[in-house]
Amino acid sequence: MEQYIMPGSAYRKLRAAKSLGQIAYIYGATGYGKTAFVQKYFGKRRYAYFDCGDRCWGRDDLPCSGTVVLDGLHRLDETRRELVRELINRPDIWLIFISRSPVPAWLMPEYVNVGFMMIHESDLHLGKHEIAGYLDGMGIAYTAKGLECLTESSEGNAYIIRHAALKMAEGMEPGPQMQKEIHDAFARYLRDYVMIDWDSDLLEFLMEISVVDEFTLPLAELITASKTASIMVQKAAETGNFLFQNGGAYRLRHVLLDALRERAAPTLGEEQLRNCKKNAGVWYEMNGQISQALEMYERCGAYAHIRELLVRNARVNPGAGHYYELRQYYLNMDEVEAAKSPVLMAGLSMLHSMLMDPEKSEYWYGKLSEFAKTAQGGAKREARSRLYYLDIGLPHRGSQDVLKIMLKAPTMLFDQGIHLPEFSVTSNVPSTMNGGKDFCKWSRSDRALARTVGPLVERVLGRYGNGLTKIALGESLFEKGEDSFEVLSLLSRGQMETECGGTPEIAFSAVGQRVRMMILQGDLANAEAILNSFQSAVEEQRVFQLLPNIKAMRCRLALYAGDMDAAQEWLEHAPDEDKEFITMERYRYLTKVRCYLALGENLKALALLEKLGEYAERCHRTYIRMETGVLGAIVRQRLGTEWEPMLTDALDEAESYQFVRLITELGPAILPLLKTQSRAGPWFKKVLEETQQMPRRYPGYLSPRNAAREDFSSTALEILRLQSEGLSATLIAERLGMKVDNVRYHIRENYRKLGAGGKAEAIAAARGLGLI
Repeated sequence: MEQYIMPGSAYRKLRAAKSLGQIAYIYGATGYGKTAFVQKYFGKRRYAYFDCGDRCWGRDDLPCSGTVVLDGLHRLDETRRELVRELINRPDIWLIFISRSPVPAWLMPEYVNVGFMMIHESDLHLGKHEIAGYLDGMGIAYTAKGLECLTESSEGNAYIIRHAALKMAEGMEPGPQMQKEIHDAFARYLRDYVMIDWDSDLLEFLMEISVVDEFTLPLAELITASKTASIMVQKAAETGNFLFQNGGAYRLRHVLLDALRERAAPTLGEEQLRNCKKNAGVWYEMNGQISQALEMYERCGAYAHIRELLVRNARVNPGAGHYYELRQYYLNMDEVEAAKSPVLMAGLSMLHSMLMDPEKSEYWYGKLSEFAKTAQGGAKREARSRLYYLDIGLPHRGSQDVLKIMLKAPTMLFDQGIHLPEFSVTSNVPSTMNGGKDFCKWSRSDRALARTVGPLVERVLGRYGNGLTKIALGESLFEKGEDSFEVLSLLSRGQMETECGGTPEIAFSAVGQRVRMMILQGDLANAEAILNSFQSAVEEQRVFQLLPNIKAMRCRLALYAGDMDAAQEWLEHAPDEDKEFITMERYRYLTKVRCYLALGENLKALALLEKLGEYAERCHRTYIRMETGVLGAIVRQRLGTEWEPMLTDALDEAESYQFVRLITELGPAILPLLKTQSRAGPWFKKVLEETQQMPRRYPGYLSPRNAAREDFSSTALEILRLQSEGLSATLIAERLGMKVDNVRYHIRENYRKLGAGGKAEAIAAARGLGLI
C-alpha cells in the first residue's frame, strides 16, 4: 500500500520499543498491514528482513548488529527456534517479530523473562483519520457517510480498505453490496492463499468444526470424533489470530468461517459433513440446546431425530419445554405423521392454545380424542392421560371447569391406572392464582376449597402438588390483605413441603409472595435476600427456566429502590413485544409496563397494555385484566385522555374478589387517581389507607424521571441538598442569605420539574437522578 498511513498507536509503541532497545512483537490477522507498517516505519532506513516461511536462510545470514525483522513467525520451523532464542539474547540486535498469532508457547519463557513490546491487532486498526488520509492520497472522493460506513465495515483491516478503495475508484459507493463483494473476495483469498500453508490435520479440524458458529472443546471433540480438540485449538491459536475465546466458547472470524465452509464441501465430502452436523445436533440435544439441535438435524437431513426430539419435548410441560422456540418445527410437521403420536397431537393442541388459536387447538384435541377411541393398550392410556392433561391445562379454556375435572381424577388416575403427564401449575410465574391458569374465582372460597379439595388436587398433581394448597391459600389471603402472620406461616410451611419432593416452580410462588410482603413493609433489603437465596437454590438445581422471571422480579425491586440504571439494564434484555407477543412472557411484559411508566414512555406502556388486555380477554385471565385496567388508567391519566371508566371497572372487579394488593403495590402511581374516587365501604377504605403508606416508603416509585441536571440552577440544587439535610425553608433562607419567599419559589419549581408531590418525593427523585 503505497499510500499506507501508519496507525498512531502502533507507531508510538514501536518508537518506544526502539528508544528502549526492547524487542517488538507485532501480531494480527491477515490483512491488517503488519509488514506494510514496518516497511513504512523504516522508510529508506536499512534493516535485515527475513521471512520465517523461507527455509533458505540460517545463522550465517544473520547480521552481527542492527535491526532484524523476522516476518511470519507463526510459520517458523522447529529447527530454527534455537536460533531465534540466540537473537533475543544478543544486545547488539534490535529484534522485531511479525506474526499472525499471539506469542506462541515455545517463545513464552523469553517473553516472560525479557519482556516484549506487544503491538496488538487493535493497535494496527486503521481508524477514520487514517482511512481518510489514505483515500485522499489515492485521490478518491468520498462522502462523510461513505467514510463512516467504510470505517465500521472494514474493522480497520488494511486489506479491506485497499480493496474498498479500488472499488470506489471504479465508481462503487461504500454500502452492503461493496461489503459483500469484499467479504467474498477476502474469503477466497484466505481459502486459496492462506489456508494452503496450514498443516492438513489443522485444516481438517477447522473445516469440521465450521459446521457450527461457535464451539466448546467437548462439542469439538464430538463433532470431529477425536480427543485432540485441545491440541488443535492450541495449534490454531499459534497459526493465526483468528480464534477468539469467551467463557470457554471459541469463535472463528466470520470471514474465515465462510472460507472454511466453502472449502469443506468439496474437500471433506457430503457424507463427512452430514456426520459432523449430526454429531453437533446430538451434543446440543444432550445439553438442552433444543433449537440448535433441531437446526443441525434439519441441515443434515436427520428427520427421524427431529421427530423423536419433538416428541420428547412435547412430553414436558410448557413451563419447562421449548414450545415457542420450536413452533416452526411443530407447525411444519406432516399432519398424517403427527396424528400417529398422541404426545404430538397433545403438544400441537397445547401449542395452538398458547398461540391464542383456539380453533386449531380444539382441532388437535378432537384428533386426539378420536385416536383414543380406537387405540389399544399403552397407546390408549397415553391418549387418555393427554386428554385429561389438556382438559385441565389448555390456556384458552380458562379455569371454570377445572374443579369438576379434578373431582373425576381418582377414578381415571388411580382406578384405571392412567398416569397424569408432567404438569405446571405456575408456568414459571411467581404465582399459583395467576400462574398457568387464572384461579381468581377460587379465591372467593379459598379456605373451604383448601380444606375440602386441596388434598385431592395435591394427590392428582403428584410432586407438582407438594405445598400447593398452603401456598395458594397464603397467596389468596395476601391478595386480600388479611393477617400477615397467617399468610407468612402458610407460605413458609408450603415452601418447606416443596423442598420434600416438590418442585421449585411451586416454591417460587411462595417466594414471590414473601418478597411482595417485604416490599409492602418497606424492607427491600430482606426482599432481596429472600430472592438471592432462592436464586442460588434454583441455579444449583439447574432449574434455569425460572431465571428470566426471577430477574424480572429483581427489576421490580430496583424500581422500588429508584435504581433506574438496573431497570434500564434489565429492559435491554427483556422480550420484545413488538417483534412477537408470547403469552408465556406475561410476567416480564407487566414488568416492562412498570419500567415504561418509570421512564415516562407512556405510549409504549399503553401499546403493551392493549396487547396484554386482549390476551386477558381471550384466555380468561381475570387477574391480568384487573392489573392491566389499573395500570392502563395510570397511563391514560398521564397521557391526558379518559381514564376514569377503566379504573372504575378494574376497581369494581377487584372489590368483587376483595383483592387489595394489586392496587396498593402501585403506591404513589395510583394514589392520585384513587383520591378522585367517591367510593365508600371497608374494602376501599383499606385500599386507600394502605396505598397512602406506600409513598412514604417509595416516594418516587413509577414517577417518570424526565428532569436532568441542566434543568436546575446551582441555587436550586443547593436548596434541594439542604432540604435533604432536614432544613426548613426559613433556615435555608438564613443559610443562603435569601428571602424566604425566593426559597419557597425554588422549592415549588424543584417539585414541578421532578414531578414530585412533596418534600420526601422530591428528595427521593433527586437522589435517583444523581442530583444530590
